[in-house]
Amino acid sequence: MNTNGLKIIIIDDEIAVFKAIQTLLGEKYHIEGYESSSEGINRIKEVEFDLLILDYYIDVLNAEQVVQKIREFNKRIYIIILTGFGYKISGLSLLEDLDIQSYYEKSADIKKIIIHIESTIKSLEFFRDKKSSIAERIKKLRKLNNLSQDDVAKYLEINRSVISLYESGDTVPPTMSIIKLAKLFNVTTDYILCYELNIEKINLNQK
Repeated sequence: MNTNGLKIIIIDDEIAVFKAIQTLLGEKYHIEGYESSSEGINRIKEVEFDLLILDYYIDVLNAEQVVQKIREFNKRIYIIILTGFGYKISGLSLLEDLDIQSYYEKSADIKKIIIHIESTIKSLEFFRDKKSSIAERIKKLRKLNNLSQDDVAKYLEINRSVISLYESGDTVPPTMSIIKLAKLFNVTTDYILCYELNIEKINLNQK
């Protein structure tokens, strides 16, 4: 029985993927699955879902087209693109070009997919905490992963002093660094960005 209140929708032409996720997470979350891209899009218009798990190749529409249609009427839902064609599709390009929050390659190990979904859900919950800042989240994530500032600096190929500035809040990481940090910590970019990115966009629109 779902006790969390969080709603997940899956659009994937492989019904086995939906059934596996529902079996492992259905007791914790409300989960619906659709094999048709049009049915999934219409359902998102009817219900306020928190998370969309979207296969890349579905039917007449691929994930990029589905995302574009959904973002015309829903800017809030978090989207994970899930694909078994990682050798054809650049996850980094999708994150840069589409309004999605995460990308993950399918594997035969469903547990790995479940771990990524649960990580995303924690990101959603963390994102709703408006008191957190980008600096606090980077520092917390680094410590949770038992990494030093030197470790993170080496990964980003920058000086350790820059990481210190990120964690103090004196400097906001550029987009590419945020994407790399999200990959390093296995979270969504929104986990790191909080609501500050939205605030910046609002300020720009007001000028």
